[in-house]
Amino acid sequence: MRFSKYLIPLALTIAVVASLTLSVVLWTNPANYRTNKQTAQSPQTQQMIKPKRYVYSPVQAIHTNADGTQQIMVNKLVNTVTEIKKTMHHYQNPRMKTLSKNSQVDYFRIANQTDSIMLNYSDTVSMRTFNAIVSNRFRKLPNIKINRVVLPTNNSTKLYLLYDKNFTVYEVDVKKHSLKSLNKVLQMDMRTQPASFKLLNNRPTVYVTSSVQMQPYKYLIDRQSDDYYVSRLLNTQDSTSINVKRRKNMTIYGDQSSLQLTFNSRNRMAEFSDFRPNHNRRSLTSTINDSYKNITKLGLPMDNVRFFSYDPKSRTVMYRTYVEGFPIFRASGFGTVSTRTLNSSAQRIQFSLDNPEVPLPSNKGYVSLPSTETMLKRLVNRGYNLKDLQKVRLGYTWKKDSTSPLLIDLNPDWYIYYKNQWRSYTALMNQY
Repeated sequence: MRFSKYLIPLALTIAVVASLTLSVVLWTNPANYRTNKQTAQSPQTQQMIKPKRYVYSPVQAIHTNADGTQQIMVNKLVNTVTEIKKTMHHYQNPRMKTLSKNSQVDYFRIANQTDSIMLNYSDTVSMRTFNAIVSNRFRKLPNIKINRVVLPTNNSTKLYLLYDKNFTVYEVDVKKHSLKSLNKVLQMDMRTQPASFKLLNNRPTVYVTSSVQMQPYKYLIDRQSDDYYVSRLLNTQDSTSINVKRRKNMTIYGDQSSLQLTFNSRNRMAEFSDFRPNHNRRSLTSTINDSYKNITKLGLPMDNVRFFSYDPKSRTVMYRTYVEGFPIFRASGFGTVSTRTLNSSAQRIQFSLDNPEVPLPSNKGYVSLPSTETMLKRLVNRGYNLKDLQKVRLGYTWKKDSTSPLLIDLNPDWYIYYKNQWRSYTALMNQY
């Protein structure tokens, strides 16, 4: 009886000591926390992983009216592109033919045809990727490359696929269907922006033809800790014991064989290197498929993340977070996540540890940006060569908020692909 009186307090003391010991181990080296591979993804994380049809979606819609005038379609309440995609799920009996090739005249005749909506991808995708948008209805068509989709609003049996590089136009015939839902999108309350579609340095480009009014935003960010990614990326059947090295603002985790995860505490960026054998396939479709598999490993919030670009030389696929159809750029030009296949035994993923999550009310008024022509003329007058200004995008600049480390400011600006790097219009103008 006397012994039993001390049994419960003794057991509690042992449990507390064990708990504290385990906590200290986890705090000092999160790599020691090894969850079972099958349970690494929680139900909440699985919900964050978006299907391909979201991630590899067109990012912009242009409406050409009956009189030939064009407008960028933006709706603050709903995603315009998503609403248009919903009308594309029921195509039947598709047949495709090449309408023209290496003809700028024919290319722009179709692209700018009256009574149509043009959906623009940020960069080239393959038919296999686009097929997800149309509920796999085009799976038997050739795996061509495309940049844009033209949907006539007055013809229920045709649509057109455009490839910018050699000005190719493909015509797709489908069984007659109702255009009611497509035209209904045009009746939504849109904040349209006058535009025109023409060439910039021999590249098809959407020009904004008047000054642009864009809303600045303040966002609460999703800030993940190092141990979250250590658990997700280094918890594999092939990995052995994890070692940790710390050098100034860098923390490097490795499994002593094939995996390495590096965190930079200064810029809140991470890099995951995988030195295991990979398929090393060089086609656009294979690269995108492999890239998608890699980014889903991260467990990032993907609601507004979209495919942004593919560089075939470096085999780098870039993804960015979009706000109202406009991409976010950091000062370095980086986006949200990028993947790269170096060779048959090395792949690399770069990603941010902080990502926009919840928009907050902002008391800032709309920001006015110049038209495309005005912006380009000002850069040329400042001393830049027009041939070096290869691509232009409206976007948002990521800036740390001075009031809290959990907040960021998103400020509207033009972005220009200048000498193989995305630079803001403001930064370029301030450079000289």
